[in-house]
Amino acid sequence: MSNTTTSDDVSLRNGHTGAEWQQLNSQERVYLMSDFCKFSLPYTDPGNIEAWRRTNGHTLYTVHPAEHIGADGYIHPNWLYGKIGRLLLIWLSTQVVLRKTDENRTVTLPRSLNRLMRDLGVERASGKPNSRDYARFRTALTAAAGLHITVTTYDGDDAAGSVRGQNLIVADEYEITWSAQTIGQDSTITLNKNTYERMQNSTPLDAAAVLLLTSTSPFTRGRSRGQDLDLYCWLNARNYALTHSPTRQTSPITWQQLAQQFGNTYTNLHDFVKRFKISLENVRMVWPDLNVEVINGTGIVLHQSKRSVKPKMKLAI
Repeated sequence: MSNTTTSDDVSLRNGHTGAEWQQLNSQERVYLMSDFCKFSLPYTDPGNIEAWRRTNGHTLYTVHPAEHIGADGYIHPNWLYGKIGRLLLIWLSTQVVLRKTDENRTVTLPRSLNRLMRDLGVERASGKPNSRDYARFRTALTAAAGLHITVTTYDGDDAAGSVRGQNLIVADEYEITWSAQTIGQDSTITLNKNTYERMQNSTPLDAAAVLLLTSTSPFTRGRSRGQDLDLYCWLNARNYALTHSPTRQTSPITWQQLAQQFGNTYTNLHDFVKRFKISLENVRMVWPDLNVEVINGTGIVLHQSKRSVKPKMKLAI
């Protein structure tokens, strides 16, 4: 994912100066709202289901899709999934971090799909979007804007305890227009106030690592899966938390817990563990200082690691 920006692009960035973008680019940082680091969205379109559920410890994430009326006149779910869905959430989070002192919660989309794809690090051999990209990105943009999640945390048991819940809504309103060649110049997403404030404190990520983990290359052993990026984001968020932990490490996290969190689509746990270990090695390639202990037959233990991104510099004013 690249933050390289020309002077012509600056007007599309909600008023940010070229100096701000150059500084972000020099840091090679992008961001993801920390809540989205804690569980996995679908890797493929789940189809006609009402909700997508994943767990992280005692916390349940229930994802509800946007909906649309199809050409057949029926209501269909519009799921945010796959690589593009994840990169769009990173793009939105990064826009918010760049405008951290701005109270305007409306994000204006780039005026062409080609420009948005370049921002996301999605490239085509021809250098231009193909015919399927227009439909895919139109669907993904509306899915991202219409995404809402219920987060429920349970402490205790049926006899005694507590339950806490919150609703995460990405956008209060949005307007996305489209033609065969461009995104409408007035296409906007007005983020929910709570979501906007949470995105202001997003988890920093290494832009080069995100690009490599979402590309198709021998470096990542063939076609990339969303699990590689999910694992990288989750480990960044957990590693930050470990800096405030007296033990500087976690208790063992079992394979079953990891399967429930990262959206196990395999028929048995053994296959998930095998693929998870490959994802972990891919993440280690882009984060050499990562300190994760694999306990065969049990799961993993996270130890505090040197951060995968450079210390943050202040944005130019």
